[in-house]
Amino acid sequence: MKKNITVIFSLLVLLTATVQLAEAQQPAFQDDELTPELFSLILKDEWTYLREATDQLIKETGNRDEFETTSEFHARASKARQTFMDKLNGHIKDAKLERRVFGVWFKATLVQYDADAGVYSMKSPTRVEAPYEIPTTVCVISNNPYVGLSDSIQGGYRQSRIYLKFDPDFKWTVARNEAVKAKSNESTMYFKIHFILNLTLDNSQNRGLIKIVPKDMFIMNQANKFIYLKENIIQTTEE
Repeated sequence: MKKNITVIFSLLVLLTATVQLAEAQQPAFQDDELTPELFSLILKDEWTYLREATDQLIKETGNRDEFETTSEFHARASKARQTFMDKLNGHIKDAKLERRVFGVWFKATLVQYDADAGVYSMKSPTRVEAPYEIPTTVCVISNNPYVGLSDSIQGGYRQSRIYLKFDPDFKWTVARNEAVKAKSNESTMYFKIHFILNLTLDNSQNRGLIKIVPKDMFIMNQANKFIYLKENIIQTTEE
């Protein structure tokens, strides 16, 4: 009987260790199949959280009390900002934003193949709705060659959208046999962009800031996940 208990205990220990190892080996991102609509909802949720937190910070630090000295006001404002950052860091940890990578599908259009140059011209009509800028909270995309953020007014409403800013098309250098295969599967050809989100406070303007950072780009067959091209997206210095 004692031997059986020992064996069962050993199996339980082994099983627990196996589960912990499997959890540790999970990829950093679990959000790798996002439609533009789902990514838009994630952005809006984070924007709403940051807007409410920033509004509360401004309410607490916007004005000096009549009976408060300047040094007391600055000390109180500094403490409020620290509390804001502590809560924000807690939210980032709870939402696992420090290790989540968001893979978003952008439909690819195969425009024209140049057989002499071995280059396929491509573009994407996909747009991802993003929260528009307000005085207390703003979304920005780090400067890069492929992904942009547009801001416009349509029908009296302000709109922001994430888009692929190829000028005018993306030039994909590809062998003819691969180009033919891609053309035969055009309905399932997509760009996939991996993003990370950085939430912070812009102290200079006392506003919440969501930095949307594109990390890499794939040309893929969405149906069978075949990867034709992977390219890292290099962040460039803003002019």
